[in-house]
Amino acid sequence: MVLRSPQDALYALVSDWPVNGGVHQQRAIDFCRAWLAGRMPAETVRQAFILAALEAGVTINDDEDGAEASALNPAV
Repeated sequence: MVLRSPQDALYALVSDWPVNGGVHQQRAIDFCRAWLAGRMPAETVRQAFILAALEAGVTINDDEDGAEASALNPAV
């Protein structure tokens, strides 16, 4: 799955996440929703998503060079 924005991350965290109920998962969901409301910078959401992925054992490929990535890029 390629995630290009906090909105993509929110969908993944709510719909496709392999482990539900994690502390970091819920925090990342909250941060994604705050980003949608204009109250959270994308980079902060990205870091929260990475922690949630680590918590769930989800492998991420964080490629910030603009190529395809399976983690969030901060530019939105």
